[in-house]
Amino acid sequence: MNEFELIERIFAQMQISPARTATDVEKGIGDDAAVMSVPTGARLVSCIDTLVQGRHFSADWDEVNQLAFQIGYKAVAVNVSDIAAMGAAAHSILLALALPERLVNETWLTEFAKGLFHACQLFGVTLIGGDTTRSDNLVLSVSAQGFLAADTPAVYRSGAQVGDKVYVSGTLGDAAYALQHPDSSQGIALAHRLHMPTPRITLGAALAKVGATAMIDISDGLYQDIGHICEQSGVGIRLDLEHLPTSQALASVDISERLLCQLAGGDDYELAFTLPADIEPPVNDISDTPVTCIGEVIALAKADTATNVHAELYYQGQRVTPTHPAPFATWPTLTGYQHFAG
Repeated sequence: MNEFELIERIFAQMQISPARTATDVEKGIGDDAAVMSVPTGARLVSCIDTLVQGRHFSADWDEVNQLAFQIGYKAVAVNVSDIAAMGAAAHSILLALALPERLVNETWLTEFAKGLFHACQLFGVTLIGGDTTRSDNLVLSVSAQGFLAADTPAVYRSGAQVGDKVYVSGTLGDAAYALQHPDSSQGIALAHRLHMPTPRITLGAALAKVGATAMIDISDGLYQDIGHICEQSGVGIRLDLEHLPTSQALASVDISERLLCQLAGGDDYELAFTLPADIEPPVNDISDTPVTCIGEVIALAKADTATNVHAELYYQGQRVTPTHPAPFATWPTLTGYQHFAG
């Protein structure tokens, strides 16, 4: 049995098809392309993310072996999170897998596939096709598709209005701290937040229906990602640092380090969104995902332009600036995750 036959056998054994597959996926795995039926009036929402060994997860082969399940899971989760940030319902994924020879074995592939299909089952998506090739390092790309119903507006980054409230789901900074301190007690307690994030699918869909004006999933750090809403919407945003939601494990960390993880760490995969001040988040209609108001949308200063605008930071009512950086000792670097750095 060659490597491609091994991959095909493992994935074929684990393929889990939701009940809807029989009617809306006309052709999935096994042909040159997949064929799907699109619900009447629906709009297709698509995204793609690439995870590269040594950049998006460890370059260490022992860790890659240990985290096979988590890598498969996360490859799906980060894409479903992008679909959720548009207010759409995730539907299916395509997988492109570039494998080094040392990972083409039944043990690693089985664990990877288990993680991938576990995520598919949790999030209601189906693997409908993909591609495999040889590579020196592990690289995997997942393309996700979702649908917006005819009566559901897409939520873009460009709709925030002055006076809107700014919210975030869940807690922030957990994944970044776990990445930086994997052997500490807090890092061990928070490891699941790094390796197995939870995309806020139900919340994203509910926010689209109640009138969210802008939304983004937090993958590269709150400060950087909120900046995208500022730029796209042509507004400023005030963030109140004392309101950033913090997990119990992270609450015991020094405030400067904690805030740096929350503002610039990334990998949270929570939703940051804006709502008109007279609309409450639909927290009573969704699971138990907490939602916290962390600031408001403000007008740009006359000297500002919509290009490269970032949020204004406040702590206990005082503006945080390079000359008055409290609660930081010095003004921190808040650029967030940089995909092309190094």
